Amino acid sequence: MKKIAIIGLFLLLIGCIPHWQSIAKQPISPTAPLKVGLLLDGKIYDQGWDGQAYRGLKAIERTYQVQTECVQDANQPDVQLREAKRLADAGYDLIFGNGRSFETVFNKLAVSYPKTRFVFFNGNAKGENVSSINFTPESMGYFSGMIAGMMTKSHKVGLIPAYDSMREVKPFMAAVKEQNPNNEVLLQDVKGWSDGKKAEEIAQKMIREGADVLAPMGDGFNIDVIMQAHYEGRLAVGYISDQYFVSKNTVITSIVQNLSAMYVKIFEQYQDGTLKSGGVEFDFADGAQQLGTFNPAVPDEVRRKIERRLEEYKRGEFVINKQTGQPMSNPKK
Repeated sequence: MKKIAIIGLFLLLIGCIPHWQSIAKQPISPTAPLKVGLLLDGKIYDQGWDGQAYRGLKAIERTYQVQTECVQDANQPDVQLREAKRLADAGYDLIFGNGRSFETVFNKLAVSYPKTRFVFFNGNAKGENVSSINFTPESMGYFSGMIAGMMTKSHKVGLIPAYDSMREVKPFMAAVKEQNPNNEVLLQDVKGWSDGKKAEEIAQKMIREGADVLAPMGDGFNIDVIMQAHYEGRLAVGYISDQYFVSKNTVITSIVQNLSAMYVKIFEQYQDGTLKSGGVEFDFADGAQQLGTFNPAVPDEVRRKIERRLEEYKRGEFVINKQTGQPMSNPKK
């Protein structure tokens, strides 16, 4: 009886082997990697907005092994439409347009490519497969103005934005005056994001008028203004990227939009299905914006005051009025 039982068990095991092997040898169909495209108005080496976007794209590529493509100088509507359509036709799953200039093209194109997700910045998105990522410019302007207002000795600060209608402008001016009522803001816009020559001329004019702190707010001309301040022995506040490296004797700190990290975060939300359609806003509390490197010349008490004020803002203890630029108590608190 024992022999019969052992033989039966042996046959049972043998009978199981082919089925187990057939399961183990089932071919696993590979999943095609996601494809992520990026369109830039300018160049990847601008040390600002577009450079950060490119670094974000490469971080996505490294971290998630996706296929990527970056298109530079897509600064005309016909080029934007042609390149975005080419990527969509090539099966790109997620296409970024690094700025508001892509708003019209993406909203229009999205209707014909419902399986493609289109993402651009600082505008209004239309459609289920379109998202607009909006940073909070009021807080950038406020904290930039705060450091400038505390560091000026001549009580004259030069503000050089791309456009004087930018939402950063009023909070900047309010914060400068908040630090000292005697402070004055010299304001002149460049009327464009990349005209370095015109920005230099404005900076020179403001320095002649007594400005000892300059605050550029553009993409392609920030470094031009910072270098003009450097040559003239003045100070400057960096914008969008941590620009302390441009001149360690000049840049007192920078108000940084952490765009590279946001690209990764947006991709992760897209991948897990949580990326919202329409407008999505990010601020200091989300890690989307932060203070850059502080110059050692900034007194400790100044740095601590700014950092305390920033923590109060991140906790929601005050908000910045979008119409006046003035800080005010948070009505929700």
